[in-house]
Amino acid sequence: MQRNWFLIAVLGVLFLFGTVSEVHGQSFKQWAITASASSEYGSGDWSAQQSLGEPNFYPNYGDSTYAWAPASMNDGLQWIELGFLEAVYVDYVEIYETFNPGAVVKIELIDETGRPHLMWEGTGGRAATTARVFCIKNALVTVPCNKVRVTLDTDAVGGWNEIDAVSLTGSYDSPWSTVQGSADAVLQWASGAKASSQYREDRWTPEHMTGRPDVYPRYGDYETAWVASTSDGGQEWVELFYDEVVYVKRIDVYETCNPGAIVKAELIDETGRTHVFWEGRAVVAPEESRILMIENAKVDVPARHIRLVLQTDQVPGWNEIDAVSLIGTRSMARSPMTTDPFAQLASIVLRLGRAVERAKEQRLADTGFLQELEQILEDLSSLRY
Repeated sequence: MQRNWFLIAVLGVLFLFGTVSEVHGQSFKQWAITASASSEYGSGDWSAQQSLGEPNFYPNYGDSTYAWAPASMNDGLQWIELGFLEAVYVDYVEIYETFNPGAVVKIELIDETGRPHLMWEGTGGRAATTARVFCIKNALVTVPCNKVRVTLDTDAVGGWNEIDAVSLTGSYDSPWSTVQGSADAVLQWASGAKASSQYREDRWTPEHMTGRPDVYPRYGDYETAWVASTSDGGQEWVELFYDEVVYVKRIDVYETCNPGAIVKAELIDETGRTHVFWEGRAVVAPEESRILMIENAKVDVPARHIRLVLQTDQVPGWNEIDAVSLIGTRSMARSPMTTDPFAQLASIVLRLGRAVERAKEQRLADTGFLQELEQILEDLSSLRY
């Protein structure tokens, strides 16, 4: 009897440990606790300190003393640097722009040694006549950071460019170690591209998918993204080429106009053989730019060539792709397979739960279908073996 109680206690500790570990790995949001800037309109009102903590003016729009503004309007490059309590592996940054948004041209993450890392760079331009949350997902920086520097081109958007708050969302545990593997992880941007068709020879070409994104996170019809020769024309495809052969773990597709038309993703190995690693159906998505993350859980062959198939007649309008990153490892990394079928089932339930959460966040499937899946997962989780 004593041994049984001991076993129960040990299992209880392991259960609690597993629960805490799972929570520890979840992303959480932080608000800035320190702030400095290249310039500020006042030492109190409109100062960098006004960007600390949660928004206190958003979603209102207009000139507010509760937001940071540079010393002068239309005065070239200006920056604000925010510090956060915890250093985390950053998932995304949100910038609450409350007056003349669109001037942000660069976002850098700063690690605990003070070293800056470029997270995103783009061009400024008037974005809206309302307040907005400018959300940038981190696809580049793989070290924990506790500061964000936001650079504005104040000449790009006339008038005072004001920021109410900046949030940093991330986790203590690196997603790169689980998604990308170990120290041999590689993130690549396409160095070459071709497509079944293109709108013009000089603009909207396949070559505009190479390199880092230059449209995202903006949304709309931009000539520096690829688009097919006709809208709603049926099946189209694009192929992306990368410099280094890797075991592909994931691709991130930056869709910047009428997303949702992608129905298939394939790897093409060095012999030219094609391997399907994901298939889905075209779904009309919200009219906003997005990153479609496609995990590879099927194909264990090295490759540096991918093919995406789109069904453009299922998502009305021009379906545009800005860039595609490829994430992989130089060596095959396999997780040891457990021989316990119940442990395998628990692992599958956990992975499926995470996939459902990701699908909800990115609106990749019907809401009712996802709710039904969640109920099935709850039923499975409640089983006792």
